Amino acid sequence: MCGYFSANCPVKGLKEGGWVKRTYTEEDVIKLQNYYFPEFAQCMADEITLYSMPIHNACSLDFNGEKVPFLIEEIRLWEAPFHIILYAVKLRFEEVEFNSVTRALNSLRNFVFYHDMHRPFMNAALYPIIEIYNKTMDTHETFDKDISWLAESGNKFKIFQILKTAEPIEQGDEQLLIYDAATLAAHTPHSTGINSPTYVQHVLDEHYISVFSGWSGIALLDTFTLMTTDTPEWVIANWEKDYFDKIYIYQLFRKVFLYSVNLHYRRRTEDVLELEKKLSLFEQNHSYPAISYNFLPNIINSAIEKSLNTQRDYDQLNRMINKELDIRRNQAEEKTNHFLTFLTCLTLFSAIYDAASLFNDSFGYADVFPSDHFGFRFVSTILLVVVLIIYLILNKKK
Repeated sequence: MCGYFSANCPVKGLKEGGWVKRTYTEEDVIKLQNYYFPEFAQCMADEITLYSMPIHNACSLDFNGEKVPFLIEEIRLWEAPFHIILYAVKLRFEEVEFNSVTRALNSLRNFVFYHDMHRPFMNAALYPIIEIYNKTMDTHETFDKDISWLAESGNKFKIFQILKTAEPIEQGDEQLLIYDAATLAAHTPHSTGINSPTYVQHVLDEHYISVFSGWSGIALLDTFTLMTTDTPEWVIANWEKDYFDKIYIYQLFRKVFLYSVNLHYRRRTEDVLELEKKLSLFEQNHSYPAISYNFLPNIINSAIEKSLNTQRDYDQLNRMINKELDIRRNQAEEKTNHFLTFLTCLTLFSAIYDAASLFNDSFGYADVFPSDHFGFRFVSTILLVVVLIIYLILNKKK
């Protein structure tokens, strides 16, 4: 289960708090670059820092006498650029019925509905997170107050889950099973439950992943699910290390960053020019059209990106910011044009005055007109009319 928030300052004192930092040696980075493009490998090794805290705490939820046991294995925390904090609680369900697992996960991810039943889980899994939040936000949040901050956007945790079934499942029911797992719904064999078959098929058509026999996946906005029957544990461990720790967290970081910028833009808490610079820096350093030399990580990355709508969010935000910047530039240009027009008029009047004075010095208004004053006004008017006619002719040709 994953949460996230934007901090006010970098995280400090993690080592003293029992967190273990994942460090990458130069050799580790070279190995990463054998599979991932250098920019992505460097980002995940140096810029998005992973910390972990072992927990190994047995816990359970009691649904009217039906206890669902699970193990809280560890907490992970990522310190990402732009002071973004992501965290995850790793849970393990062993020999628990499918419907009991989805019921428990559905209850755990909806933190706005937590009550006394969830207190042991909160104390074991979330208390270290609230400590980090208070340190980085200079607050004094507790579980007795509003805990919507656990996920900066939305009202629930994101879930990345790997489901291992006891035996192979028929193709048709396999898709329904993984759909129910992804939506955390009770499963009824060969049935779409309360959802219409048309909608379920639409979701499967858009988000279902099937590359090799033996496993399948589905990427939705709030969940990413992989399901397998006989995949070895070391392969599943690699899925967790690559697909979750790197690809899913990378895309979730992008999602949170874009949400944060969008929030500042709409609330006007940061100047749009600064937001444009930040968005440009983000695009330059943390956006990659592809992340790996191999096709499968790119497929997983694209599926997660599509489900989280990160590219759509970026395009919309970039369009809004550029539109406002264009309006500002047009307004600034209009002000400049008005000022230049004013200067032009001053110059024009000065030139007319000088020309009228020169005419008087050369011919003398008193010899041609009833008075000097009348002559000066008459000549100035004629010169002004001539200038306006020339301006209109030239403007008409354009």
